[in-house]
Amino acid sequence: MELSEYFATQCRATGVLLRSTAPTIKKLTSGKKGKNQVGVSATYVFDKFKFNIIYTEQGHVSYAQQSIWLSFSLDCEPSVPFSVYDILAYIRPLDFNCYTYTYVDSKELMQDCFGEINGLLLTLVPKLCALLENGVDKNKLLLSQKESINRYFGDNVLETGEMLGGAGDKIIDLMLKNYFDAQIECAVIGAQALFYEGKTEKALKKLKKSKFRTQYHENLIKYMENGGKIQYESPIVKAASLKNGAKRHGGGIKGALKYLSLSVAFTLLLSLLAFGVFYVLCAILFRDSILVSGIWENAVLFPGFCMLLGSSIALNLINRRKKKDKDDKKAVHSPKPAAFTAMFLKCFTIFAECVVVLGIITSLNSTTVFYENSFKYSEEDFPLSQNECYYDAVDCFIYVEGYEYDGKFQEDPHICAVTKSGTEIDLYNSTCFSADEFKENCSEILEKYSIDFKSQKIM
Repeated sequence: MELSEYFATQCRATGVLLRSTAPTIKKLTSGKKGKNQVGVSATYVFDKFKFNIIYTEQGHVSYAQQSIWLSFSLDCEPSVPFSVYDILAYIRPLDFNCYTYTYVDSKELMQDCFGEINGLLLTLVPKLCALLENGVDKNKLLLSQKESINRYFGDNVLETGEMLGGAGDKIIDLMLKNYFDAQIECAVIGAQALFYEGKTEKALKKLKKSKFRTQYHENLIKYMENGGKIQYESPIVKAASLKNGAKRHGGGIKGALKYLSLSVAFTLLLSLLAFGVFYVLCAILFRDSILVSGIWENAVLFPGFCMLLGSSIALNLINRRKKKDKDDKKAVHSPKPAAFTAMFLKCFTIFAECVVVLGIITSLNSTTVFYENSFKYSEEDFPLSQNECYYDAVDCFIYVEGYEYDGKFQEDPHICAVTKSGTEIDLYNSTCFSADEFKENCSEILEKYSIDFKSQKIM
């Protein structure tokens, strides 16, 4: 059974526990035509309000992967969102425990989470029903939330939206979603999360600097200022924390070291393979040559060319290992990768493969090769092809020791071919042999085509 299906089963059991109507289970989707499932939500309807339990499988910009949280909305227009912490601020103002769960990646962990959630709801729902029976208390709760929303946006957005009519409703819905996202973000990875992790000083400092503070945040600040700390360190929250979840999913320092070691290992193996392929191609392509120079000019960069491909293989391998185990009882589940992630990995791998192939091609073409009738060369750093010059057109070869720059001699030995038309061809990839070696290897060519050979300090 998939975790999303197991979540729906737990939500139905919660409905029975609370003696409510059966919850409406809805798949949360994204992408074109909603083909990509990103989570599941269960909606419970009561006389004065409704609440949702949401489970995101693939995460959100603001949320950690595989998160569970609760939201409420009162029977009013527009439907103003309340997080579970907004309700706690009025009904249980001294309850500062964590009721958002991240990286819930197994049935056992999800079952434990629902154990805590059900315990909270058994107390919270009856009290909320009683509070909303009193019209004054309901208006106070609603007014306080509207003020908090308006403070967040710095304007009376709800009142302004009501004046705009139909178009305003859509704008308000988007803004309210943004507001609720900010609340959940604070609870999952923000100042509240720091408090739940026991980092009280950091949480207090961050909350005081924040411009967005709800009534729950104000209560929490006062509580921390008076020396208050997390009252109940839930083992479930600890097990499902962002830090521990990241470890299970290959994140954190251990995950980074694992990825780095795999990348280095694959890079070394691919580099050896690239050197082997390059050596075989050199033996085939240059079999009729008299002299080959600059053969390792770009080949020394093979580890760099192979690094991208090694990294992409490591990413693909880690991504495949995240798939769920077939044993549902012991499985640590991971959501299916998003379509964008799969496409990115595929494109990244193809790009890396092209880089390696181009690296081998440019390394072959960066050489200077002397044949019986001509020589081939390139004056580019990463050439995709070579130029050819016949010895009939060459007047002389000059071995140049270097050049002068700013009145100082700079050593840069290379061969320069001067054609009969006066064109100079600098063969910078001919630096692996001396003037005597070149003259010795190409003596027959120099004699056959009456080509002079000179040696001079600068050109």
